Amino acid sequence: MDETQKIFHRVLLFAGITIFGKPDQNYKKWLLFQYFNVFIGFLTFMFTTIFVLSNVSDILICIQGACIWTTGVIMFISLGICLLYRKEFRSFLDQMVLVDYALEMPLIKHISQIQVEHEKLRQLKELVNKSQKNLLKLTRILLKAYVFSVWLCVTLYLCGPIYRMSVSQDKSLRLLAFDMWFPWGLENFTVYVASFVFHAYAAFLCCIAYAGLQSMIILLVAQIIRHLRILTFVLLNLNELVEELVEGKVELWQPGCTLILSQCVDHYVKIKRFANRLNSITRPFYLALILVAIMLVCVCSVKIAISDKLSPDVMKYYVHEICFIMVVLMFCFLGQQVDNECEKLEKAVTEKWYIFSSQHRVNVRIFEMAVSQRMPIYIFGSIALSLPTFTWFIKTGMSFFTLVMSVLNE
Repeated sequence: MDETQKIFHRVLLFAGITIFGKPDQNYKKWLLFQYFNVFIGFLTFMFTTIFVLSNVSDILICIQGACIWTTGVIMFISLGICLLYRKEFRSFLDQMVLVDYALEMPLIKHISQIQVEHEKLRQLKELVNKSQKNLLKLTRILLKAYVFSVWLCVTLYLCGPIYRMSVSQDKSLRLLAFDMWFPWGLENFTVYVASFVFHAYAAFLCCIAYAGLQSMIILLVAQIIRHLRILTFVLLNLNELVEELVEGKVELWQPGCTLILSQCVDHYVKIKRFANRLNSITRPFYLALILVAIMLVCVCSVKIAISDKLSPDVMKYYVHEICFIMVVLMFCFLGQQVDNECEKLEKAVTEKWYIFSSQHRVNVRIFEMAVSQRMPIYIFGSIALSLPTFTWFIKTGMSFFTLVMSVLNE
């Protein structure tokens, strides 16, 4: 866990976010730095918003500015969420990431401390250990790939105006990386350099806000999926697991089955409470992400459609749009996986229910009613993160694209 924690901590620390840091260290200076970055995010949001509103009459410039505005909105929301809920996120990490929460279940804690020889117990122990190791490894790879993707998009935006000014004969030309409104002029070269530095700082701050926060949320949701899979395995193999634990003591088999079932119930309740608390914080982020991504897919597609498809300046719009589509796909896929694992768990609860005692069957029916409620990740009303939601997102974005193109053609 140390390696994953260090990578997340290093990335997020660039924005002053110390969620993955050691709790015994003093991070007051970093907290002030985090406030400063949230203020930069707010300025970016304001400058891009004013630019879009002031150019509503020119639809082409407005569309170009909207690409930056949508990105600024998510950046500001991401930085704000990290600041407002920093204690809650730290609590989430302490529960589900920095330690293996699966070990809180007495059965798993027991088999983790002994040398297991029986097949099903060994499979359960390997599932717990390997799933944790693989999840952390995949999350590290995702974070690095995400940082690189956003960094590439930002670099393309920043290099474009520098290249155009370097080849231009007009020494008074002042080009900025992003379409923003500024309450000052750029005629003075010092003011222009300071404004460009602000663009560059906000751009690379965006890399941290996107990759860091979103990868952390992905890690937390993936842990929920992992715990559901562990519970499903235990319930599907409840009979065999208890037989291997009691080692032929028939009188202990039934009480052992009922005891492990009660442990599964307790663990499921804890996981669901955790999921509900996480969803209550991240729901506004999911909603803003999907709504803003719909607009960005539309405006980037329009910009690509009306420009030279293979020009270097257009490449940044390809990368920008692909990044947003992949982010929405990732969250929708995770939401779908949570629902799929809940469905598997619901079926596993009633697996071979008939071989147990009447008291155990009553507990099974109660547990089955509880898991039938699932753990949907709602983003608004009854709309949940799922693959159908991603399909709706793509269709809506393309519908807006068709509408805007028809207006431009007229």
